[in-house]
Amino acid sequence: MISRNPGGSIHIVLAFPNTYHVGMSNLGFQTAYRLFNDIPFVTCERVFYPDPEIRAKCRSGRAQLLSMESSRPLTDFHLIAFSVSFENDYPAILEMLHWAGLSVRSADRHETDPLVAAGGVAVLLNPEPLADFMDFFFIGEAEGLVNPFVRHWIDAQGASRREILEYLAEHCPGLYVPRLYTPVYGSTGVLQSIQPKGKVPTRVRAVKVGLDSIEPAHSVLVTKETEFSETALIEIGRGCGRGCRFCAAGFIYRPPRFHTLEAISRLVAEWMPHTARIGLVSPAVSDYPELNELCHRLLDWNLQVHFSSLRADKVSPDILMALGESGLKAVAIAPEAGSERLRAVIGKHLTDENVLSAAERLTACGVQHLKLYFMIGLPLETREDLAATVDLVKRVKHRVLERSRGQKKLGEITLSVHSFVPKPFTPFQWAPFAGVSELKAKAKWLKHALGKVANVRVHFDLPKWAYVQAMLSRGDRRVGDLLEKVALKGMSWTQVARESVLNPDFWVMRERDPDEVFPWEIVDHGVKRAFLRSQYERAMRGLASEPCVQEPGCHICGACGRAHAEGPS
Repeated sequence: MISRNPGGSIHIVLAFPNTYHVGMSNLGFQTAYRLFNDIPFVTCERVFYPDPEIRAKCRSGRAQLLSMESSRPLTDFHLIAFSVSFENDYPAILEMLHWAGLSVRSADRHETDPLVAAGGVAVLLNPEPLADFMDFFFIGEAEGLVNPFVRHWIDAQGASRREILEYLAEHCPGLYVPRLYTPVYGSTGVLQSIQPKGKVPTRVRAVKVGLDSIEPAHSVLVTKETEFSETALIEIGRGCGRGCRFCAAGFIYRPPRFHTLEAISRLVAEWMPHTARIGLVSPAVSDYPELNELCHRLLDWNLQVHFSSLRADKVSPDILMALGESGLKAVAIAPEAGSERLRAVIGKHLTDENVLSAAERLTACGVQHLKLYFMIGLPLETREDLAATVDLVKRVKHRVLERSRGQKKLGEITLSVHSFVPKPFTPFQWAPFAGVSELKAKAKWLKHALGKVANVRVHFDLPKWAYVQAMLSRGDRRVGDLLEKVALKGMSWTQVARESVLNPDFWVMRERDPDEVFPWEIVDHGVKRAFLRSQYERAMRGLASEPCVQEPGCHICGACGRAHAEGPS
């Protein structure tokens, strides 16, 4: 407990349940690391899921999990805080706690053990599968959570472990302490309610911040050992107003917010002595209102501009110029579905011509490799939609070849095809997962149809891992029992499923009832459930979604009404 604190200083280890390469490519992880270390009396170190060689030694007991900066055991810290972006990393969380010498279940830890917490987008969507393993969760955006948490933690100094957690749950916005809530299940196994104990709120409101009052999230350290080698990443906006029905970021981060041009420019200037590569990060980079001016500034400063991805309908001349002068050879765009009909169902407002024109114009400015993102297993998807994907790819290739004529080297088109996983807090949270066998059949059909098309490569994810992701993202606390067996007993998910009293299909494969209580609704993002349900019903009728209005006084989805009621953060 905090009374162990020598001299009033706080020692935190920020844990990432994946490798250094993945963790240091994650802007959320780097932001949390910076925010904790910005507090004068807090020291924050890092620890990552080990590489395979060290992992084997940890499992055999020949190595201990140590912090990166000072090589200290994790039990030396006051708080172990996990930054979690991907549901499939959950087993690594339990392994890391076990290798640290801690009980994985919070109820079994001792009074003097470090507190264990988790934050990040995965738990922001649904913390419940990890509820039995965490003392508390950070629910919301780090900029609005870190400083209030530390202040309230200091206020509780000297109290018992349980008293500290009760105090944080009652007084600190965005802190969710799962042991203070009891899930109630019906006779059929469906969740009936999550009952709070004591003075804690019925639902935990996610903390959001006004971007005009904070520094943009940005890289703290730039290294070659990341996905974006030697690139300083800078967030230019948060959220997306497009209304894509499959995309959680478009709903949990509503309303869309943008950093000012001047704030971004100041950070770029700070990075200029260290790197010439600047990566602009946002769920919808192309929607940044001052993107053209920003591109001009970066080029005037002789910097290379990199984008996380581009909207096919927003490829402006200024963006093309930035890409050309930066010498980028590969760019990603995301049609998501092959037909305009299915894109209307999922809320992706793109026409075939948008995609074709973008491919042609990107090729003309020197981009040699196009990456196209598609999903399979979407609601209302038919074989005709898969055929439309093949047709669209062939038409994209034709446009690229026309533009590449006369060049020494022809470009390559790469399809990245992912299995659709219904996510919490989206209109598709009621939808069932398509199923492993169905997804395998669709992938096989696409692979055969595109297999002989020259200069086109196709990559698929594994449907069995998409199934696991669906279970971990849509499950309740009982999923934790399965998770523990996979992480600590070396069992496969298939073995665990066979032994489980509840079939995992219960969480994954069934369409949810309109009024069913969802475990993730312990979190309140401000978006009205009725709005999400209406969008799901419109999708099932093949009707397009509407973009976010983004006007003061709008109460259509509920997010803006809450934001205006709370005022700026």
